[in-house]
Amino acid sequence: MTETSHASLLALNCGSSSIKFALFTPDFERIFSGLVEAIGHGQTPKLKSSTGDAIEFGASDQGHADVLPQLVNDIILPRAGTISGVGHRIVHGGERFRAPVRIDQDVRSGIAELTPLAPGHQPHNLAGIDAATQALPGVPQIACFDTAFHAGVPAVRREMALPRRYARGGLLRYGFHGLSYEHVAASLADLQLSGKRVIACHLGNGCSICGMLDGTSLWTSMGFTPLDGLMMGQRPGRLDPGAVLWLIEQHGGNIAAVSKLFYHQSGLSGVSGLSGDMRTLLASDKPDAAFAVEMFVDRLVQEIGAAAAGLGGVDALVFSGGIGENAAPIRAMTLQRLEWLGFNLDSAANAAGEIRLTTAGSARHAFIVEADEERIIAQAVAALLT
Repeated sequence: MTETSHASLLALNCGSSSIKFALFTPDFERIFSGLVEAIGHGQTPKLKSSTGDAIEFGASDQGHADVLPQLVNDIILPRAGTISGVGHRIVHGGERFRAPVRIDQDVRSGIAELTPLAPGHQPHNLAGIDAATQALPGVPQIACFDTAFHAGVPAVRREMALPRRYARGGLLRYGFHGLSYEHVAASLADLQLSGKRVIACHLGNGCSICGMLDGTSLWTSMGFTPLDGLMMGQRPGRLDPGAVLWLIEQHGGNIAAVSKLFYHQSGLSGVSGLSGDMRTLLASDKPDAAFAVEMFVDRLVQEIGAAAAGLGGVDALVFSGGIGENAAPIRAMTLQRLEWLGFNLDSAANAAGEIRLTTAGSARHAFIVEADEERIIAQAVAALLT
């Protein structure tokens, strides 16, 4: 690795089992980026970078707080030159944080207070802040919130059918993956979708749907926490509240055990009994793996229908995230079941991962937009540093 003399913006995106990062020039040219996967799930975390680095991070029991110092100090900083600002994806902003904000001790405390609403994410986001603080003392840090993009969703959709005092106390459907959707919204003009009703599907280890009108969120599948909505890698998605109560009773009132079930043992992993990784399931010949894939697609199609109803129709569909961008069979199964909505799959384009997935004569079109939350973070950092 060679040191550079330029100023850089660093974006850190700590997910539930991964860390994505990117260095940008002040005009948002990507200098260096990478992804560390398999954190905290009994595997050895591994880095794949834009320059071909393939590095393992010690023992299989390492968490985000263990990986981050080595990642920042040994891998990112030697390529960064002078870092002028660091931006972080923060999953939950609650009602307080509706826009990017410069991090101080009060803001960090506010982020930490929201940990019970996103226990599978918020501690990792805080670990990113702490690692950057230690490695880059005095460098400004900016928090960018996944919930902020959905702050304008109508109240009738944000509130739940409970006494309204709970909503006034913060029990709301916040929605998540907002940085990914902000990037999708910024891409709509290039896809000639300005002013259109677009359903964006962020499909990765965590999955959600956003119904947009002219790039503004009007409907989202996720709710108070990142557990709601679609079936995910380890999370179940939408559940009957009665089933939650029953599970608590079955676990002798042990809420921690039920929380572990919901955040780490459900979804694709729980149903398949094999893995929460869609690549593994698609490659498997086990019946339960196929059943988990079938359930995933079925729930996805149902939620797309709900989003279309929420928007009063749909003009286009966008796939993003690791599954959305790379799992051609999932896109194919989904679009084939949406033919009634006017989506006519172009099988060759889908297999090749082209931007447009539907035929030229399709009444409505589906697209791939590569997720780039890191660019959105870097842009927010630059805006708050000026």
